[in-house]
Amino acid sequence: MELIQRPIFLSAIALAAVLAPAVSSAQATNVQVYGIVDMYLGRSATSGTPGVHVANSGGMTTSFWGLGGTESLGGGRSMTFAVEGFMRADTGEGGRTAGEAMFSRAAYVGMNDSWGSVKFGRIPSPLFQATGALNPFGFSTRFAPLMTQMWIAPYGSAVAGDSGWSNAIHYTSPTVGGFNLVGQVGLGETPGNSSNNNAIVVLKYTGAALSYALAAQEIKNGLNVTAAAPSQRTRFAGASYDLKAVKLYASYDRNKTELSGRDTRMLHAGAAIPHGAGRWMLGWARAKERTAVRAPFRRDTASAGYDYNLSLRTDLYAVAVYDKLGTAGSGNTVATGIRHRF
Repeated sequence: MELIQRPIFLSAIALAAVLAPAVSSAQATNVQVYGIVDMYLGRSATSGTPGVHVANSGGMTTSFWGLGGTESLGGGRSMTFAVEGFMRADTGEGGRTAGEAMFSRAAYVGMNDSWGSVKFGRIPSPLFQATGALNPFGFSTRFAPLMTQMWIAPYGSAVAGDSGWSNAIHYTSPTVGGFNLVGQVGLGETPGNSSNNNAIVVLKYTGAALSYALAAQEIKNGLNVTAAAPSQRTRFAGASYDLKAVKLYASYDRNKTELSGRDTRMLHAGAAIPHGAGRWMLGWARAKERTAVRAPFRRDTASAGYDYNLSLRTDLYAVAVYDKLGTAGSGNTVATGIRHRF
């Protein structure tokens, strides 16, 4: 069975389970305004590029704002929705880049009950969520070696598809014994072509010390999908183990792209060490890549930093990043920033 078929099947079952019971009397919707504003100063350079002094948005977390809420439907069921947009705090503009949709981070509506949850709309990628949870720098697409190499163009962007999927159907199962299953499909919506859908299945385990995720993904529409690279399959395995004195991280990722012959294999290791009111963060990733038209090469990216909590919602951080392509000189980034959650 192809990846595309299984998430659709799971989502259909979940939707039927949620909608089958009679709807109880609804209560008032609970709506919240929330988000993160993150700014940093420093000097940035990737391998083989000149350095530049920057005042940039989104160091540890890409800055965003959102509206979200829930409504109790009775009988243990509830409705949920969210609309979230990225923003560039350094310029005051919306989106990660010029021209990006207003709610490109998320825009969905869904339902929850004892059978799990279903959502429809623009929904964050489960692979992006898994990789962000299993590295010491979290969802930082500026400083986390795993995230930069997998998702960001200046570092190679090994994974096709964006951090969010449009036209998506999402299902999350209940957690049983620490395990839960996530399935998502992103419809291509191409007339006359029903086979260009994105699909992913993720098995997750969360325990007292050990957490891990196994993911299988197929991308056939969206970012980095072209006539020369019409589809890509990704397999990801990642884990963390909390020893209290230090939390360890490790992962392996492989991405194979059709026609272009691009084949990327990535190893990642990291650690987070609690210290005072914050924690030290260490990370390293190595990507080895080959294609049909160029010689094999590798890339090493390593980061070290400290994140200090001023309060429950505000933290200060300082990070250094080393980046080296096998075919170019090294690039070094140093930065210090502040992040506030509201």
